[in-house]
This record gives sequence, C-alpha cells and structure tokens, in this order.
Amino acid sequence: MKKATSYFILLVLLLVVFLVLKYRERQYEASEQTNQQGSRKGKANSSSESNLDFFRDPEAEYYFTKHARCRMDCRHITQKEVKEIVRKAEVNYNKSELDAPKGPTYALEGYTSKDKQHVRIIVAPKQRHLSIVTVIDLDEDWECPSCK
Repeated sequence: MKKATSYFILLVLLLVVFLVLKYRERQYEASEQTNQQGSRKGKANSSSESNLDFFRDPEAEYYFTKHARCRMDCRHITQKEVKEIVRKAEVNYNKSELDAPKGPTYALEGYTSKDKQHVRIIVAPKQRHLSIVTVIDLDEDWECPSCK
C-alpha cells in the first residue's frame, strides 16, 4: 500500500510538471505570434515598406545607455538630434551586427540639422523601446576620456 501511494504521488507530480510545461509553451507561442503580427509600433505591413520602419515611429520610446549619454555629451549631440537621425537615417549594414548574440544592432548614419555633424548611431531595437548604444561623430575625433 505504501509503495502504491508513493507511485501515485510521483505520477501526480509528473502530471503537474507536464501541464506547467505545456502552459509555458502555449504562452511562448502566443507571445511569438503577437510579435509576428506587428506588436511593434510602425513595423512594416506591406512589401513596399521597409522592415526598419519602426525606427521612423515618432512615438517610439528611446533608452539612452550611460555610454551613449557620455559620448553625446563629449560630442555636443542632443537627444533631439539623435532621434531626428534615427527617424530619417540610412542603415550602414557594413557596420551593423544583425546576428549579435544579444540581438541585432543597427548602425544608422546621417547629418544633424543644427550643425551638420556626420553621425553614426548604434541602435539596438528591443521589444518595448529603441536602445541607443553609442553615438559617433564620423568627421571629428573627440576626446572622451571619461566614457570608457
């Protein structure tokens, strides 16, 4: 009788583990399906639009890393200028890392409207925001000793 009770408890535990795993699998599939259906604002819906249109979304949220903020300060580039370049810049695929282990990063290049700085911005699109990794002035080499 004791042995049968032990087997019954083990069977119930295995059933619970199986059900939890199935539930998680369904949750993961549902979130993947939502992402594929365009949960990201501004994502391309037709073949005539770029797959990178989410950069152009004026309502996109931006997260500036500590390193990016430091580089922007050294190079006299404002958040407004960064957002402007991200929205209208072209992607330099030679400098982008689309298969990076932590997710793709895009090198967006353009000129600031205020003082015409030629700038490259490294952007890592995340699920809920655009993460600005760093900001580079392509024409002038600025000294930024504190931005290591």
